[in-house]
Amino acid sequence: MQFQKLGNIRAKHPRLRKLIDDLAAYIEAQLANGADKFVPALVARHLGVSEAQALGLLAAFEDEGLVRSAYEVVCKGTSTVLATVHSKSQLAELLPIHCEFCDSDHGADDLSVELVFEVVAAPAQRNAFA
Repeated sequence: MQFQKLGNIRAKHPRLRKLIDDLAAYIEAQLANGADKFVPALVARHLGVSEAQALGLLAAFEDEGLVRSAYEVVCKGTSTVLATVHSKSQLAELLPIHCEFCDSDHGADDLSVELVFEVVAAPAQRNAFA
């Protein structure tokens, strides 16, 4: 099933086939190393493209249900991820949020939000990115 979805992306964007294949290989390698979330800036660096181009590729993968976007709420003081949500509207509901590492309740000024992409595929299907 995942092969078909990857084929759908290739069919919709034939000129991007190499980048699509490179992104799929990158995701597979990261999964093999235990990672299941990807920061667009790091994807861009690995692929040798701009962050905007990486976001476009990740959006194509998201459209096919291979990955989904999420927002990580990070303590600015400790760089600790305090929560992950899947829509911007959920961010306000978290505040204030407690950080165990600095033992503080944080409001919006003490936090940063990072866009990440998570793999949607079940663990048994994760090898289907190749």
